[in-house]
Amino acid sequence: MLKRSLRLAMKRNLDSFLKEHYSLTSNSVTTPIAPSPKVKVPGPPVKVPKSNMVTTTIQLTSKEQQLRHLLLDVAKDIDESGKAPEPIVLRWAGGWVRDKLLNIQSHDIDVAINAMTGVPFAQAMCDYCERPEAMSKHNIGPADIGSLHNVARNPEKSKHLETAMVKMFGLDLDFVNLRKETYTEDSRNPQMEFGTAEEDARRRDATVNALFYNLHDDRVEDFTGGLADMEAKIIRTPLEPFQTFMDDPLRVLRLVRFSSRLQFIIDANTRKFMADPKVLEALRAKISRERVGVELEKMLKGDHPFEALQLIHELQLFHAIFTDPTQENLPVPDISRWAVAYTCLDELLNDRDSTSIAGRLITSTDATYSAWNLAALSPWMTVEEPPNPRRKANALPLVAIVSREGFKAPNRLSSIVAASHRNRDEILELKHAVCNGESYIQERDRFGMAIRKWDTPAGTWRLQVLNALLVEALETLTEWRQEKSAEQSNFLAGWKSFLDHLAKLDVYEVTILEKLLDGGKLAKALGGIKPGKWTGPALDVCVAWQLRNPGETDPTGAIEEVQRRREELGIPAFSYTPVTLSGSDKRRRANNRCLQDLRQSVLSVINHASSSEDNLDQSQLSRLTAAVSEKALTLRSVEEHSELLTEAAVASLNILCSKYHIVLDQTTLVKLTAVTDPQDPWTTAQAAAAASKLLAEQLECESLTEFITNTVLQKYLKPLFMKSSSRITASGRPSQYAMIDDRSRPAIEVQPWRTQAPWAEATIQWTVNMSTASLIQQHWPLFLPVLLALVENESTKTKARGLRTTREFMSKCPAQVLQNTGIGHVFAGVTFPLLLYLPSVTPEDESTTILIPAYDVLIKLAQSTGDTNSIERRRLFDKILRDGVFAGYFHASQHTRIVQVLLQKATAVINSLGIYTIKHLTPLLSMVSLVMTDPFAVSYPPTLIAATQTLSAIITNAWPRIGEVEHMENVTRILSLCWLNVSEEIEHEVSQTSADINTLSRELAHTARILQALWDHDASKCPAKLSEVLKQEPRLSDLFPKTLA
Repeated sequence: MLKRSLRLAMKRNLDSFLKEHYSLTSNSVTTPIAPSPKVKVPGPPVKVPKSNMVTTTIQLTSKEQQLRHLLLDVAKDIDESGKAPEPIVLRWAGGWVRDKLLNIQSHDIDVAINAMTGVPFAQAMCDYCERPEAMSKHNIGPADIGSLHNVARNPEKSKHLETAMVKMFGLDLDFVNLRKETYTEDSRNPQMEFGTAEEDARRRDATVNALFYNLHDDRVEDFTGGLADMEAKIIRTPLEPFQTFMDDPLRVLRLVRFSSRLQFIIDANTRKFMADPKVLEALRAKISRERVGVELEKMLKGDHPFEALQLIHELQLFHAIFTDPTQENLPVPDISRWAVAYTCLDELLNDRDSTSIAGRLITSTDATYSAWNLAALSPWMTVEEPPNPRRKANALPLVAIVSREGFKAPNRLSSIVAASHRNRDEILELKHAVCNGESYIQERDRFGMAIRKWDTPAGTWRLQVLNALLVEALETLTEWRQEKSAEQSNFLAGWKSFLDHLAKLDVYEVTILEKLLDGGKLAKALGGIKPGKWTGPALDVCVAWQLRNPGETDPTGAIEEVQRRREELGIPAFSYTPVTLSGSDKRRRANNRCLQDLRQSVLSVINHASSSEDNLDQSQLSRLTAAVSEKALTLRSVEEHSELLTEAAVASLNILCSKYHIVLDQTTLVKLTAVTDPQDPWTTAQAAAAASKLLAEQLECESLTEFITNTVLQKYLKPLFMKSSSRITASGRPSQYAMIDDRSRPAIEVQPWRTQAPWAEATIQWTVNMSTASLIQQHWPLFLPVLLALVENESTKTKARGLRTTREFMSKCPAQVLQNTGIGHVFAGVTFPLLLYLPSVTPEDESTTILIPAYDVLIKLAQSTGDTNSIERRRLFDKILRDGVFAGYFHASQHTRIVQVLLQKATAVINSLGIYTIKHLTPLLSMVSLVMTDPFAVSYPPTLIAATQTLSAIITNAWPRIGEVEHMENVTRILSLCWLNVSEEIEHEVSQTSADINTLSRELAHTARILQALWDHDASKCPAKLSEVLKQEPRLSDLFPKTLA
């Protein structure tokens, strides 16, 4: 083995020696390099003297150095195993090397391998990282290595490489082999072969992207003159440009992107072939439009989108990018004035003051990206649609089709483009009306309703106005000069006047106006008319009235206006009744009349029982009680106003029992359990309180236990839920082999209790609330089928109620029962998937009602698994954090109430994990930092309060790591920025929830005191520059008072 290792090392050193004249040692500060003399590029080459290029040392970060050592050990392990035909040589390629030399931080690394393809090498690395000795040597933690992904080749779309992707130490790695490509005359797709580093470099898109960093020799290798081009700020292809672009036409766009991003100049010879008609046709037809869209997105989201569009314009690439390759004979937009649109936008973005044009219309990073897309597509906005008699009224305009098919714009962006095209004429009409001083421009409702109509998709009307501005500039101005002309100034002044007028009318936020009336309230106000087609237009009338009367909170005036316009709006008359009624409608009306009659009868019983002296014999009492129970206290889902009937029935039973000391039968008692929750539609708060009182009086301690087990669980509930879940057997015990549910069966067949016994939810809830720990320990199999049926129900309302009941059950169930019987695993299996009931699939309100009890169930389950050092306990808490809190935050971080819940539950988990929280410290601090440092988070203080409490728990439980310089400075930064945001909120008196702001301030101060306790124990832990920061920002002195002292 030793001899083999020596031979491999000697061979690698020889290989490095032979390449010496192509290499640049990163440890050498002033090593010159010249372009390789073997390359002959058509056209005038860039002439750089041999000694002109001076490089700087590549300084690897600690993570990069850690990765380098790991990869070298993996290569050594492969060499020693004999899996590769020759010694493995690893290089970091392309963009990472370029960015490193330009002092640009990059987290994406392409790893080029000389003697293996990427997938087996990446798999070998993952296998190596699982060895305990490797984990110890390279300090590999559980979160340091991600999953291996394989991206297959697709040569038909110029995707020639199979790539393996892995995330390691926070760096995104792509593994590929060094290759050379050979082309045949009868095929446009290359034959892939293993190649040398020089052959690989010459097949790349640009010389500055063809650099390698050799991990073994710690050298930067330049085979194409990329270092010289980087020094000269030139973008050039390593080989002859025309063939380079024909091999992969996407390289044309990549060079545009690199030129604009790096602010480099494209070599003249290279530029000439980028606009070659054959290259442009290949770009239009050969490259998948998704890849075109990716490059365009990177350009427009980069720091220099203007330069990118300018290059596209100069190189005549517009028609190859912004097209629909699926259609023939498309109209050709006039791009002679295109520069006016994107230059105008660039100038607007230079002034982002809140009252400027850009400040009013472009309010976020996403909006900026959308704005550049609109500028890019502006020539298409004026193109007339070709005549098409089959065209549907709601068909997308041509410009939206071009965005969708030309560069695969996301649905939202395509919708913005379509709406911008659809509403442009109306926007221009209102703008010209303002500029011309038309008589109607003070009508707030006209402008407000127009904006509400434009705002589809939501939040995009400002971009539509911007689009109208850019297209008008393109149509009316011949050019846009850097030095403002009078024509440009007048043009912008007109739009500024229009936007200022909208601000004067206070209509910028009309899209989120809180309506005084909804459809139901309006229908009721109009006499109980059934909502229909008239509802939308009538509500628009109400909103317009509200806009004309901005200070009004009484909707009477809006209702009166709708009344006056009843005929115009098509609203039925008050006396309107349908000509025919369906069978269900007839039954419902008849049932309502019967219920009202029955309620009157029950009330008369109450009156009679209250006033009469003992004049009812036992048989009369029995018949009367039975009648009330059977007729009025029903277990069926009752119709409208049935809650009043329930209230009357319970009141009558209460009076009869108190006056005559009646013992109610078991059926009546079960019915009473079903009306003990005032949240149910068939009962009221008064009825629920009276029913609970009756049950307490009727059931003694021993009889309560017997009633729960024999009557409620055995007699009534068990027959309904015998086949409720495949997770348990017919006896209610965990199943060893859970069957897959048959989803083809109707819900009524699978869950008959939904129609036969809707009261079961309330009854099991009362049963669990009244049960003791000993009762649950003895009879837990009777509870399990009902609880699982509720939690697994498709209705989120039922599911949430089932979780709340399960939470109560688990708080009473002894820990040994949860663990020894296996029901703990059953509850975990059914509850964990519910942590992903998140917006937008699940509405936010429904999501919170499910998440809160679901987390409580899992936390209680984890706490029951043993002491704090139990491995099973820690694993379950780890899973709650990773699969629940972190995944939930990743998917729903924009929903503040969801984030609040996640943070609250994270705090509970942290306090339960204790010192073992340390392994999750990095993602926890990252999540808390994103929430607490967001300047807009102060608008909803409860989420910030929850985040602060989470941070407090992190410091308290993970204090050994918090004391490290990196984490201490991070926590101090988080607290300081949040405190300053809160201070600004208080100073400007913007908040409407001052009590919450005060609570937040106290929580921040409390957390800061906990942090300072670490400094008191060890003064070296106090951030070095904190005192200086406190002097510059006095508002922080209240947060860290001890530091100044």
